[in-house]
Amino acid sequence: MKKTLTTLALAIGTSFATANAQKAQLCTHNEILKKVQYQFNALRNDITLPTEVNGTDITWLLQAKDSSLTLQGNNLHVAKLPKGKYADGGFLWASVDNGETLKFPLTIAPDDERYGYLYCHMAGTSENTLYAIGTKEDKGRKFKPLIANQPVYNAEDMAKIEGGVRDAFIYRAIDGGYLMVTTDMSNRKTRTWFNHGIDLMKSNDLIHWTSVTFDFRKGPSIFCDSTKTKDVYKNYSLINRVWAPQIIWDADYDWKDGSPKGGYFIYYSMLSKNDGDDHDRMYYSYANRDFTKLTKPQLFHDRGIAMIDCHIDWNDCDQQYHIFFKREGANAKDRGIYKAVFDKLPGACQGQSDFTGSFGQWKDILHITNEGTNLTEGPSAIRRINENAWNVTYIRYSGGKAYKINGADALIENIDNGQVIEGDVNPQHGSFMTLTESEYKMLEAWSELTLKTQALEKKSPKSRKVKEAKAILAQQYDSNAVEKLLELYTKTLKKMR
Repeated sequence: MKKTLTTLALAIGTSFATANAQKAQLCTHNEILKKVQYQFNALRNDITLPTEVNGTDITWLLQAKDSSLTLQGNNLHVAKLPKGKYADGGFLWASVDNGETLKFPLTIAPDDERYGYLYCHMAGTSENTLYAIGTKEDKGRKFKPLIANQPVYNAEDMAKIEGGVRDAFIYRAIDGGYLMVTTDMSNRKTRTWFNHGIDLMKSNDLIHWTSVTFDFRKGPSIFCDSTKTKDVYKNYSLINRVWAPQIIWDADYDWKDGSPKGGYFIYYSMLSKNDGDDHDRMYYSYANRDFTKLTKPQLFHDRGIAMIDCHIDWNDCDQQYHIFFKREGANAKDRGIYKAVFDKLPGACQGQSDFTGSFGQWKDILHITNEGTNLTEGPSAIRRINENAWNVTYIRYSGGKAYKINGADALIENIDNGQVIEGDVNPQHGSFMTLTESEYKMLEAWSELTLKTQALEKKSPKSRKVKEAKAILAQQYDSNAVEKLLELYTKTLKKMR
């Protein structure tokens, strides 16, 4: 009996020791991941690896499958990024002085193949959409305005409800071309902060745009699933706020009508005069690939308190969606820009009638408090070209109005105090998109040609040269539009110079 108890005690002791060792190993593993911010999932730039975790020393060994990766001491160097797709980088081994050996698979992210940045935004002094561009070297913090801060398009033509466009969000279409969504609203005309719909826009070349306007007051008939999906409002005509729509592609969305899988997830805040609707909630619809149809609004997230200005990014480092939003609060310290994370969009959760966010849960990670009790709104974020580092932007609208650009790490955390955007760009709520070299140089040429044509028109409004230049600026192409316009504008500018 005594021998049996001793054997049992030894077995239990061994089991506890093994469990503790496994727990310690998992803790060390997670601490290493935390310190390098999950960049092993999508290597883009050099990483300084930790040499100590939990009081124990670490020695690193690289088992590379790609010659672009080298290890010098504790510095993992990424010499070159692959073209087009993610590449297997091999493994990193961490040898810990307590006897543990941990293995980390490495994935190298593809080259972004981008030349610079586009800042697409509402004008600070009018309800129009403006462009500004910035180089890769300036890391998305410094911009120069295009066409001298004049509107990219005529808002009256695009916004069929009120003739004003706010909160411009630009996005690269999955099948080529470009998309934009705006709040259809003109405070200048109505003198209220209420509105009733949004504008879906598309372009082949970033310059010439067409739009479809959705006036939500008209009810279910304007939506493509009018008889198939539940209504979130008893009376659509009482909708009095549809604000700040944005886009992200959802490859999992099933149209259930034979259309190709995938749709544009459009998310926005709404408010109405319906009973019980006392604060702004986040809703979503899906747009088709042609960007002309929209599904009925469905509830995305109810904070229990007003929330607006959502911005979503997929982060390939931690494989999660990161969402920034403005929320109200009982006092100024509780208000402002927050960030949460979740792992699925609604397309992956079709059939779950109670879906709001990640199965009803958004995990709050961050409250940006850079501005103290000053008020902020309009958050946006973009990963910097070929870096696992991000820019997080927002508007400060009290205590001195400013548009702030703040740096963040690979997890879009540890946000610095940032800086005011550089450049005479008349900034307001907007969005950022990276540009290819052709796109960047075409927009530069378009801006120069537009300004030269306007100057020429002032001197000689009826001249043949003015008519020719205007015809060139109106030219559109169905395919390879950017490259063709770049060639056309460049040739024209050479003649004008």
